Amino acid sequence: MRASVLDDLGEEVTGIVSPVSICMALTVALVRILNPEGESNSGAVFLASAYYNEEEGDSTSKKLSGALLNALIFIAVVAVMTFVLVLLFKYGCVKLIYAYMGFAGFSIFFVLAGVIALELLQKWDVHTDFISFTYILFNFAMVGAVTLFFFPAPLIWKQIYLIITGVVTAYVFTWIPEWTTWMLLVFMAIYDIVAVLVPGGPLKMLVELAQEREETIPALVYEARPVRRDNTQGRLAAPAAAGEGQAAAVVAAASARTAAAAAAAPVPQTMAAAGQLQQELTVRPGGAAGIGRTSVASTVSAGGSSGPDGEAASDTPLIRAQEVQQQQQQPVLVRPRSAAGQPADAAEAEAGQRGAAPGSGQHQAPGGGGEGQEEEEEDGVFELPEAIKLGLGDFIFYSVLVGRAAMYDYLTVFACFLAIIAGLGCTLLWLAMARKALPALPISIALAVTFYFVSRFVLEPVLLPQVLELMYY
Repeated sequence: MRASVLDDLGEEVTGIVSPVSICMALTVALVRILNPEGESNSGAVFLASAYYNEEEGDSTSKKLSGALLNALIFIAVVAVMTFVLVLLFKYGCVKLIYAYMGFAGFSIFFVLAGVIALELLQKWDVHTDFISFTYILFNFAMVGAVTLFFFPAPLIWKQIYLIITGVVTAYVFTWIPEWTTWMLLVFMAIYDIVAVLVPGGPLKMLVELAQEREETIPALVYEARPVRRDNTQGRLAAPAAAGEGQAAAVVAAASARTAAAAAAAPVPQTMAAAGQLQQELTVRPGGAAGIGRTSVASTVSAGGSSGPDGEAASDTPLIRAQEVQQQQQQPVLVRPRSAAGQPADAAEAEAGQRGAAPGSGQHQAPGGGGEGQEEEEEDGVFELPEAIKLGLGDFIFYSVLVGRAAMYDYLTVFACFLAIIAGLGCTLLWLAMARKALPALPISIALAVTFYFVSRFVLEPVLLPQVLELMYY
């Protein structure tokens, strides 16, 4: 029985929810340790308070108008910087982009992370000398900048440094005054929609340029690569072989998630090898006819277990040995042949190369093709990309919202956390249907902001007294 798209979606949600949850949890911990009173500082992020410095005694209208202008200035600067990034990427100034981002990453790891580390040491009354602290911090920052931007490193190592970057930046943003913070979150969600979905948006242009050139976007992007289940390995993809006169290559969906490039075999060679192998397996001395339909079908769909040259015939002795060993424990099966005189499996494999999926191991009764067509139609409607990527800005603003909620109580924190996770799930489901780059902020931010104010001004005043009076459990 084939699993639905929700099974794959569960893997994607797990691969994204885990780092987002860790980032939010660490931000909440830092807020509760270093800023439990919820103090704000207009100078913490100068750009977020470029026009108006929020004061406690200001009127509501003044706070609202000032926060609105601060948010608009912040969004304008972000938009201009993004367009500059697009222009640099378009005209091939990739080294300049990486140099700037490397310097910014080193500054985050060395300056901001160093300040937070000093505050934690003072809070916990831990003593150390200046030389050792600077030496450790410098090596930590240098390794982080080099790992993220300049040299290849294990994926888990990059993920750890990206999470640290999100935590450090989000904690600094939690010092932005309250009204400016909420305005900034709302306008960032709106800007995310415009930048990603509207034609001419900077992020949409950047993604299209990267796809056109088949290059990696020079940005801080968290990449989750969950492992596909076996039932998805049979799905066929037929990318065009540009510049070559060969037919489309057969690419397994699972290998595309875990490797840099999927192993592809030319169709004519693969079909010839598969037909020859099936002929040998179908006609055997002693009446042992056709031992494994699934073996040939999976071999064809996965590219014949081909090596770099796409040759499937090299795996024939191994398959033959495995099938001979299984023959002793399986009954003799009589395999029908097609009208052309060739085995039915070879005919199904050829049909699979022309666009039809090969059989699942048993012959279907007449009229039973409707279910297979429905499954194919479902796969066509719901199809997840090879790797889910989430911008680090999404991590930061999720954590800022939860960190702001942590300045009051944990009921608000858990409400915002669940809202963000629900929004991520909805975004991934939307991604499976749209199959294009989508903004990750709008749904999660909208739900989390709503849950924040509902839990703070409705649930807490109503439920907390009832719980204290043992009237509600």
